[in-house]
Amino acid sequence: MVRGKFAVFAAVLGIFVAGCASTATGISSSAMLTSETEVPFQAKTPAGSALVVVRYPATIEPDAEDAYHNAYMRSAIGGSVGRDAANNPDATSIADTTIVKSNYFALSLYKELAKRLPDHSVLLSPHSITLDEDGKLTSTPLTSAERIASVLTVDFSTYSFPDPEKMMSREPLTFGDLITPLVVVHTDYRAATPTKGLLLASEPLMAQAGGNADAVVEKFLNSAQAGTLEPAPRELHFISFLSGKASERLSTQRLQMSGMSNSVQSYPLEKITLDRVALAQLNVEGGQTSDPLESVFSRSLANRVVALLNKVDTEKAAMVRRAAAVSNFDQNLAALSLVGARDSDYSVRMKYAERLLEAERKYLSVQSLRIFDGVHNGEMGAQVRDMLIAERNVLDERRDLARQQNLATAGAILGAIVTGVVISESGDNTSAGEAILADVIARASILAATQAYAINRQSKSISSNYLTSIVPALEEQLEVQIDLLGSSETITAIRFEDLREKLQTLYSENQRSIETFATVCAYTHTGAEVPGKWQGVCENGRADGPGIGIITYEDGTSIEYYGEALNGRPHGTGYLIEHSEVGSYSIEGRFANGIPEGVVKVSRAGRPDRLRVYRDGKDTGAAAPGSQNPQLFSVNSVISG
Repeated sequence: MVRGKFAVFAAVLGIFVAGCASTATGISSSAMLTSETEVPFQAKTPAGSALVVVRYPATIEPDAEDAYHNAYMRSAIGGSVGRDAANNPDATSIADTTIVKSNYFALSLYKELAKRLPDHSVLLSPHSITLDEDGKLTSTPLTSAERIASVLTVDFSTYSFPDPEKMMSREPLTFGDLITPLVVVHTDYRAATPTKGLLLASEPLMAQAGGNADAVVEKFLNSAQAGTLEPAPRELHFISFLSGKASERLSTQRLQMSGMSNSVQSYPLEKITLDRVALAQLNVEGGQTSDPLESVFSRSLANRVVALLNKVDTEKAAMVRRAAAVSNFDQNLAALSLVGARDSDYSVRMKYAERLLEAERKYLSVQSLRIFDGVHNGEMGAQVRDMLIAERNVLDERRDLARQQNLATAGAILGAIVTGVVISESGDNTSAGEAILADVIARASILAATQAYAINRQSKSISSNYLTSIVPALEEQLEVQIDLLGSSETITAIRFEDLREKLQTLYSENQRSIETFATVCAYTHTGAEVPGKWQGVCENGRADGPGIGIITYEDGTSIEYYGEALNGRPHGTGYLIEHSEVGSYSIEGRFANGIPEGVVKVSRAGRPDRLRVYRDGKDTGAAAPGSQNPQLFSVNSVISG
């Protein structure tokens, strides 16, 4: 009996000792890593559009600090914290450090994407955490990177569990040589309708990211019903998570490199070990060129982003924001730019406008490079690198302490077990061994991490250097060369608003009025509904030509239609999106008198795109293998079955 109990307790002890010695380590192989070779970029870059915008929390407004700290504690990932955590200086410093380190490590992803993608196609969009007009936590961009069209947006942040006493446990941690990334990749919902634009998201952010995407759809529909094309701003998904915005059910799948099945790829929560060789080089001369995140995470994430770019319809992703940008030069041209027009007058004016949009993109690209240089190679970058090295040293000391404590604890527990077993065998009911075991485990699991996180109290001072680091990038005069139709211009501007004003003047001075232009008029889907709103070519007060139509039914279902119309209804090549309580789906192909006709592509959540045959608006079955359907931007797709 004694041997049996001893064996049981010895097994428990072995598990405890092994666990305690390894809890402050991370995984060496992230789920982002793949055996795939580097994916070459093969997609089309829409005119005047960025391919990727990298967004991250960069600073926090003073009046939002309390709300941010409280939300951070309340929404802890991986467990819960005590009520007084928000008043704990070490706990609040963890929340502040999330902003500082997100700033620094986001630049690693930006660098990797800039190496892989065409010049001037990757932009930085740092956000300030602030309060909205209702006093609720939100975020706003510090630059104008999100005011131009883009294909993909990548939200990046790091994360640490806000309890300093659990530094050596299994909760997520970004400290020293450990990092827990949080990522959301999204596109415009017109390019991924069944997921409302979401393509990839960290598991903890998935629900709120879905709710955030749903809110963007609703805001745009309201805007379009009012006769404008202004896309809704999107706050950082991490901030949506902290503020507990409404969630949305989504179809999800595991990470994969091939195929898009109209589901959001789910990235698991990880604690990753940084490249320790690269980390050790941070504090040597020229250490800013060392990137401890590159080989373990950012290079692989960049590979996945490029793969997504190759699969997404880049024109659909950029069309609405591009139209909004065009409206700054020519309001009548904006709606036509969504799907194009056959009018030669339109083509000339649109090409001219696209050159101006290219100038905006180049301006913002140079600004992003200067932000990178100001933060990464400036004082703030040096301070973050010093902090990472100091953290690594503290963490290594804690690991050594844990190993030493494991050995000492092992002897104490073994003695307690033997004592407890002997007492038990003598007939005494006292479980002394178990009591001592529980007490030792409890004490050993609470390592004093206050000293370690005291290092991070300097995060506030580091963060205060952020605006100083980027002010030159935001307020320094930049020069942009514009290759116009048959001529070239050089424009200098200190701010993006100055550049846009000069481009507006340039457009108005060089372009004559267009004979065919977009207006607002009546639109229906089948002709039986209460008229919706059409922005595009009109005839006799009804939709008649290219444009966009929006209609909402009494049950709350909304329909968006992009393409050609006749007599107020969809007629010709078009792209229809339906939003309802059960989700969103799209149909692309040819329409006749408001209903789909012939071979169309249907996109629904949780399943690959399918080619179906419609007759009189009804689905009659799968299209024959090799069939093609007319598409909005004149690119035929071939899908079997």
